Amino acid sequence: MSFNPGKEWSKESDELFIHKSGTRIAKTTYQGTAGWFLMPVDLDLPVVPFPATEAGRDQAFEAFGKGALKKKPKKKVEEKKGKKGKPIKLKGTEDDENDPDAEPAPAKDDDAPAEPPADEDADKDDEDEDEEEEDEEAG
Repeated sequence: MSFNPGKEWSKESDELFIHKSGTRIAKTTYQGTAGWFLMPVDLDLPVVPFPATEAGRDQAFEAFGKGALKKKPKKKVEEKKGKKGKPIKLKGTEDDENDPDAEPAPAKDDDAPAEPPADEDADKDDEDEDEEEEDEEAG
């Protein structure tokens, strides 16, 4: 008897099913554990394991149907306090993109050099010292 995953799923093999969204349910070994795994498209979401049985496969499909891979709400952006203790809205944050009263977000200092420039005179001094040492040894 063959398992039918449903309209939105394609059966690639008896051990791999791919949803039209790209989510996979596969019987494989993942991180050293054999079983059925519900694998989200979004890599920020965890892979959900199930037993390596037909019941485990059914549980994976059921979990997907119940929204086991729904994204969790993002953490609220921390507000910066102004001089008077009032929160300052920063432009460029998700919540305040369209707020005309929002202050600009602090700029990153991308123009600053990663390392201080090399001192070319120091290199010349080192060469002069090397030449003096060679002269002393030769003379």
